[in-house]
Amino acid sequence: MAEEVQAHTAAEPGGGIANQLMTPQPGIMIWVWVVFIALVVLLHKFAWKPILASVAERERKLKESLEKADEAASKTAKVEADQQRILAEARAEAGKILSEQRDFATRFRAQSEAEAKASAEKIVSQALTEIEAAKVQARTDLRHDAAELSVKVAERILRHQLHDAESKDFAERMLDEATKA
Repeated sequence: MAEEVQAHTAAEPGGGIANQLMTPQPGIMIWVWVVFIALVVLLHKFAWKPILASVAERERKLKESLEKADEAASKTAKVEADQQRILAEARAEAGKILSEQRDFATRFRAQSEAEAKASAEKIVSQALTEIEAAKVQARTDLRHDAAELSVKVAERILRHQLHDAESKDFAERMLDEATKA
């Protein structure tokens, strides 16, 4: 087979196909340039313009998408900052309410203790007053009873006109009876 290729290349004029393809031929070069330019013009008119238009449209959409993404990121950052601010405000308000409730509980406890102490003192004072009144009443009653007893003893003594010795015995007996009763 190698012999056939050598025989075929040797039989052709100009030294073979490879030499013919490598040697410049002006007629073919002109046609190549004409076809190339025509192809470039056709591509420019029918392919490059739509391709460049679609590339430009895609670039515009990408810019819009990037702008929207930047806008969304800034909105997200703003919302996050607002959330943090609101959360901080809520925490501060909760702390304030908790502090107020603690203060109220402390004041309420102190007020309740003061009221309870005042009430206890009032009750003790009333009880002491009642005890003192009861003592005075008891003394008054005792004096009254002693006076009545004395009057009764004297009355009985006078009714019984007895002798001196008998009067003394009678008075002592009456006094004993009165103290037993």
